[in-house]
Amino acid sequence: MGKVSIREHIYKKALRKKESLGITHGKEYMFIPYEKLKSAKSYTDQVFKSKYNDKSYRLVDFDWKPYKEENTNQEKLL
Repeated sequence: MGKVSIREHIYKKALRKKESLGITHGKEYMFIPYEKLKSAKSYTDQVFKSKYNDKSYRLVDFDWKPYKEENTNQEKLL
């Protein structure tokens, strides 16, 4: 299991608006419900500088848990 990072301002905006986050990587994606945003993250110590403007930012890391569709053909155990 790996990690996926987003910029701190995106994370804080989701918290402020009480929205969930959807993260796409390649052909996979994961969904982090608003209720789990605070407990699911960890901050990086490194500060980055944007190459488009002079703003600095940190990254917020999440465990990469891509969505997997349930196999509807599989029987359930009782």
